[in-house]
Amino acid sequence: MMTAVPRIALATPATGPEPSTAGLAVLAGLTARRWRIQHFRSRACPTTTEVVADATGLPERHLDTWLMPPNVCRSLFVAGARAASLGLVEGTLDASLVPSLCGGDLRGLTRILDLPIVSVLSLVGADPGACHLPRIPEGTEAVILDGLSSDDQIERYRRLIRLTCGLPVVGAVDLLPGARSAVEAAARGETRLAEDVIDALGSSFLRHADLKAFAALATSRVDLNRPQQPGGCGREAGPPGFRVAYAHDDAFGCYFPDTLEALESLGAELVEFSPIRDGALPDGVDLVMIGCGFPDLHAMELAANFSMIAALRQHVCRGQRIYTEGGGTAYLGRSMIIDGQAVPGAGILPFDAELVANPTAPTPVVRTLLRDCWIGPRGAQVRGYKSGRWNLRPSVQPFECPSCFGSLSRDDDLYFRHHAVGSLIHLHLGALPEVVAAFAGPHRPSLKRPSTVGLSQDQEVGDEDDQD
Repeated sequence: MMTAVPRIALATPATGPEPSTAGLAVLAGLTARRWRIQHFRSRACPTTTEVVADATGLPERHLDTWLMPPNVCRSLFVAGARAASLGLVEGTLDASLVPSLCGGDLRGLTRILDLPIVSVLSLVGADPGACHLPRIPEGTEAVILDGLSSDDQIERYRRLIRLTCGLPVVGAVDLLPGARSAVEAAARGETRLAEDVIDALGSSFLRHADLKAFAALATSRVDLNRPQQPGGCGREAGPPGFRVAYAHDDAFGCYFPDTLEALESLGAELVEFSPIRDGALPDGVDLVMIGCGFPDLHAMELAANFSMIAALRQHVCRGQRIYTEGGGTAYLGRSMIIDGQAVPGAGILPFDAELVANPTAPTPVVRTLLRDCWIGPRGAQVRGYKSGRWNLRPSVQPFECPSCFGSLSRDDDLYFRHHAVGSLIHLHLGALPEVVAAFAGPHRPSLKRPSTVGLSQDQEVGDEDDQD
């Protein structure tokens, strides 16, 4: 089945905020003209900022050639962009040259999705009177100039690019130093992006944009073959009435839209809850998910909500499942150490989580499971991006049964206690059909505490299903 999907790749410089200032200007400007834009990042590496949703009204989605085979990339792209007037995939074409950007590859996505490339050329810091042309990436079909200091500058560069490369300039963004500073602060998670900043960026792009040329380029490719939806793939639906509670409040809320949609496609009913405000989990919950966020900014509120901590502990003690990532994992530990001060955590997982003073960008990692658990068998590999905001220190104080808690990897970033699993690795379940199937698969809660000493592997698997 062929599907018409107007689409472009927006190639941005390797340095600067994600998404880029120019990218946000394009999103805001086109949205102001009533284009419905679905933004995709070229790496499945979540951010805790909502600037894309603020600009477009739609949450950003993720593609990743490192995590996903081509058919999955196409499937997720078509599914995500099916209700949009434009699918815009943003990333860096030369990401392999920048260690912090290793992982997903925009260049590969342009081949898989047949994307026309619009390259952003940064003029920030350039001599306003100079005519030096920044390097234009190979395969570029149109250009957007970023960081204009005057209208004369765009005309000089427009002529220079046309004469030397024969490429059209389909838009430009003014220097706007105040807006750029606000975008950088929002990308660091320090603040939300104000509406007037979004409006200023969008107006700047529209003032210089050639929308007819932009639209012609976006529709210049043939229709895409529509692969099977990610929720299909022959997976069995979860049990009737399967309910997934996911944390969503000021402390937590970073989830891949495809992850939630994949669970819904398997029959899960999704319900929100707040570890800050709520005193109990939603009724009849089978699986609790706590994603990444900023629990360090709300540590005292989280620690003071004894009712929620008790509810999470009871959920584990009943043999039910919890899955956490990043900041959610830090919250489930014995304590969160922030600026040298320990704040009590939920006390479920066997470590203390220390906030890193100078966080690093998430890095792609591969982990091999050391034992059987509900997310996969011993020896299975999981791939994702490891958060650089937290370090997990194994606790010297043991829990009651040594076989019921411990590390699932050799790298101190993936832990379990009974059926609670906490990880610093962000997993994109759209790229992990076996894992998402396990999330919605059959689960028989039990208060039996297993001991794997002296058991064969087959016996261990059976006992793991009964683990509390």
